[in-house]
Amino acid sequence: MDDALVTDLRGEVGDALRAVGTYDGDDYHVRYLRDDVAPALDDDDLDAIRQGAVFDSLERDYYERLFATAGTFEATVRRFEHAVVVEVPTCHGGGVLASIDRAHDGCVDAVVDRCRAVTA
Repeated sequence: MDDALVTDLRGEVGDALRAVGTYDGDDYHVRYLRDDVAPALDDDDLDAIRQGAVFDSLERDYYERLFATAGTFEATVRRFEHAVVVEVPTCHGGGVLASIDRAHDGCVDAVVDRCRAVTA
């Protein structure tokens, strides 16, 4: 699953791919870190990212109830000065995080769709 995910995302966004990780309640697995991103993240940072992602994924049911007419909750997108972080829950307490350069002019929906397709 994971190698296919990175390959698929690289095919979609190319060099704009910054990072890819998968998580569950206990673990966060870094699947890809671009060379210029890796030095900025240590183990404590990665653990904090995992904790935040797990917490967010547990809110999935809440958001589906809150926005009942919108359909099934599929992803959270966070936009920062230099990056867009896409979080796609795949199960209760688990999911995928993908980060791309904000300057990338592709569609974030395509990133979500690729994460969902490979992890389905």
